[in-house]
Amino acid sequence: MGKLEKSFYWFCFFLAIYITVGFKLIPIILKDQLIKNLDENLTAKTSIEKVEFNPFTISARISNFKLVDENNNSDLSFKELNINFALLRSIEKRHISFQNLFLDELFLNIKEEKDGTYNLANLLKPSKEEDKKEDSSSFDIKFLISKIDLKNADINFESLINERPYNLKLKDINYVIYDLGTYKNSLSSNNLSFRINEDTSVSIGGAFNLEPFKMYGKIHISNLKIKEFLDFKDNFFNFELNNEANINLVLNYNINTTKEFDLKLNSEKLEINNIDLKQNDKSISSLKKLDVKRFDFDLINQNIKLDGINIDTLNANMISDKNGINFANLIKNSSSQKEVINDEKTTNKEESKPWIINLSNIKASSSFKFDDKINNTQIISDLISLNLKNIDIINSKIVLNDLSINHPNLSFNDNKNKLFIKSKNTKVVLDNLNIEDSIIDINNINLSKDSLVLDEKKANLNINSKNISLVLNNLKINKDKISLESTSLKTPNLDFEDKKSKLKVKNTNINLALNDFLFDNQKITINEIKLSKPNIDFVDLVNNIDIKTKNTQLDIKNLSNKGTDLAVDSIRLQNPQLDFINLENNTKIEAKNLDLKIQKLSNQKNRFKIEKTDLNNPHISIILPKNENQKIKEEVNSQTNITTKKESNNSSNQTKLDIGPININNGTFDFEDKNLPIAFKTTVTKLQGKVSEIKNTKSSKTNLELKGVVDQYGVAKITGIVNPNNIKFLTDINMKFENIAMQNFTPYTGKFIGRELKSGKLDLDLKYNIDQSNLDAKNNIIITKLELGEEVESPDAISLPLGIAIALLEDKDGIIDINLPVSGNVDDPQFSIGAIVWKAFVNLITKAVTAPFSLLGAMFNFSEDEIKSVKFNPLEDEITPIQKETLDKIALILTQKKDIAIKVNSSYNQKEETFELKKKRYFEKEGENKKLKKEELENLVSKIKVDYKELEIIAKNRALNIKNYLIKEKKIDEKQIILKDEIKTSNSSIDLEIEPLN
Repeated sequence: MGKLEKSFYWFCFFLAIYITVGFKLIPIILKDQLIKNLDENLTAKTSIEKVEFNPFTISARISNFKLVDENNNSDLSFKELNINFALLRSIEKRHISFQNLFLDELFLNIKEEKDGTYNLANLLKPSKEEDKKEDSSSFDIKFLISKIDLKNADINFESLINERPYNLKLKDINYVIYDLGTYKNSLSSNNLSFRINEDTSVSIGGAFNLEPFKMYGKIHISNLKIKEFLDFKDNFFNFELNNEANINLVLNYNINTTKEFDLKLNSEKLEINNIDLKQNDKSISSLKKLDVKRFDFDLINQNIKLDGINIDTLNANMISDKNGINFANLIKNSSSQKEVINDEKTTNKEESKPWIINLSNIKASSSFKFDDKINNTQIISDLISLNLKNIDIINSKIVLNDLSINHPNLSFNDNKNKLFIKSKNTKVVLDNLNIEDSIIDINNINLSKDSLVLDEKKANLNINSKNISLVLNNLKINKDKISLESTSLKTPNLDFEDKKSKLKVKNTNINLALNDFLFDNQKITINEIKLSKPNIDFVDLVNNIDIKTKNTQLDIKNLSNKGTDLAVDSIRLQNPQLDFINLENNTKIEAKNLDLKIQKLSNQKNRFKIEKTDLNNPHISIILPKNENQKIKEEVNSQTNITTKKESNNSSNQTKLDIGPININNGTFDFEDKNLPIAFKTTVTKLQGKVSEIKNTKSSKTNLELKGVVDQYGVAKITGIVNPNNIKFLTDINMKFENIAMQNFTPYTGKFIGRELKSGKLDLDLKYNIDQSNLDAKNNIIITKLELGEEVESPDAISLPLGIAIALLEDKDGIIDINLPVSGNVDDPQFSIGAIVWKAFVNLITKAVTAPFSLLGAMFNFSEDEIKSVKFNPLEDEITPIQKETLDKIALILTQKKDIAIKVNSSYNQKEETFELKKKRYFEKEGENKKLKKEELENLVSKIKVDYKELEIIAKNRALNIKNYLIKEKKIDEKQIILKDEIKTSNSSIDLEIEPLN
């Protein structure tokens, strides 16, 4: 047998031994040693059905491995483990190399006991303490596994630490890894997929490198049930989550530790769906869907970006009761929380590089309800729509761009205080906001609201506004400093009603603008305030006042305010239409077309000052309606007097006034009285004037000067000095009215004296002087060529024969000159200037009618008795010097007053003159006997009969002789002498009467 043959036989022998040992002996030894060693170190018993070894491929297979406890339950098992060692590659590359690692149907049961221990931790038997010397030497083990394949694995996790057992199952785990090794830049790819319980699918695909460690890939999570994870710590949460809540995620990841730990994440899909949080079986919050289109995370650059955030139908139901606010109790209190918070604070202090967070393209729709059961208050907000283009957060700096919020309905119900607020269709648009170091900078805010209703039922207060628009430009807030470049407020309707105080305010077309607003150190400054053409209707039903304004233009410049100090450079009020109506008597005051300018207004240190006031083109009208009650006027006057007294008594506590000159230019004043049989109206135009400085000091004086045109041709002028602090202390006023057309006063003469005025002119010179409450007034009234018109029926008219009064008062030129002095103490409650003047005027007219000869005598320096009758002796009718004395005075009066006539009444004394006539006839018949006694003579005369016609002839002759004397001798106009047909029998003197000539 040759060497070659022997070598062959030996080779076959060793090969047979190698095969026998490898295929038969090694599996037996491996199985025995595995079971022995595992049983020695583990509390569970090891069960291996079969171990196989292939000496040629250097591969081993373990089948049906189990770890079984005393109850024959297995917590760890697998169907097959196949290890394929790459011997030739290991020799060639000088490292440990595996061709394939395959594990099939791995089952792992992890159980957390009530004491917090885990079953797998109890698998190891306790080991004896041995002193071990640590080997300081270290070495790297190089290896490469071409493929690791985990198939059909299941992991079951069970926790008994809570009252309700918790179970989580990872099913159908399949994990494949290619080229896992420790070579530098050796790239390993992997694919992992599994299911969580029944509904969630997870797949992870990517690659990684161990030296240096790098990893990248993509994670797919579908229908991740959030409740299945929260239930693990259900004692930590104070709410219940619905089973339908889920997360869908597609996430790309990249980890690199070449230089430092670098983690980058970006999502292709991030969804949270169907969230419903409940407490006590009541929903407190729900979310239909949260969708994030793109999520980026960069650890090294500390950058987080979220793009395309869509929050769909987020609902919150907040409740406050004796247990607090439900949202504050979502997480149960634990001592560990404080430790976590403290750790976070410490960590934040150590951070030096800021995180950059960017959120863009955010859309949200939500609703909110807050129920305060303690205070019986509710806030309900319907579906809110939010759109935000971009927000950047860098440390404490926040930059926000293009935010819009639409809020359909908001209601606030305070049932305890009976306060209810409702808001509809609120829109907020914000284009740029910056927050840095507690400084807030907002470029532009637009707020609009369809309606706002406030109803305060306890105080009966109601506010209703529609279509509000508020715009803020360049708002900046820096701690206590607030600045605003401009703002505008517009609303077509704003209604205010205080039912308790019976106040109503209706505002329309409000347009308010502010420029350069600054609040700094409790001081407010505003460069300009403009209020453009609002319409305001203010009604006070308690005081029966209605004030209406239209088209008001108000401009205020350079306003500053701090505490009670106020300063304004200028105030201008243009073209308002103001109506003041007394609802009790319908008196109306109108003001329009005025241009009011106020310069340098200030209120500082209890001193109110205005440097200058200009009032241009004012048009003021006072209208008295029908059926006005005079008593109301008197009550108003008395209330005014009382108010004045109260004010004067408190003058020592008033703010000091220092008001500069007031200039009035081109004013118009209308007065209309409709409470007359014929409506009265007069107009004063071209009103010019000046009021000097007004101060409320005790010794202050104010000069007045006003002038204007009354109606078409009249002139009015008012000059004087007053003490503005107390007009009773000093008043010296002169009011002159010249060339006033008398026919304009027909409405008043018709009402009070029952006659129209056809023509005439009026001049008034009124001088009023008040010194220490003592009035000395002179009323000089001149009426020229007054002519009465038709009679007017009026129940208020005084029955006076004005014709005779006018005729008596007029001089030969047709002028009536009346002086009515008034004096008295204005502090007397019974004292009234108007009443005294009117009474004096009525007395004058009454005297002219009832005692005309007394008035004429005073005018011509005669006594009344000298001219009121012509005396005749019994049975005389001739004009003798005795009668001439009286008749000459009458002639003088008639010569001067052509508009009056003398009525002459025929008269005789029936008793006396009858006796004289009988006596005369007796003497004519019997002769005169002087020896007869009076009684005898009377007895004889009484028997004589006479005819009374003789006496009537004497009476008529007397009147006729008077007429002839005046006409023929004194040349008096015949029409001025009127003989009456009536014959009086009471007096032998002829009584005269005055009568006007028409």
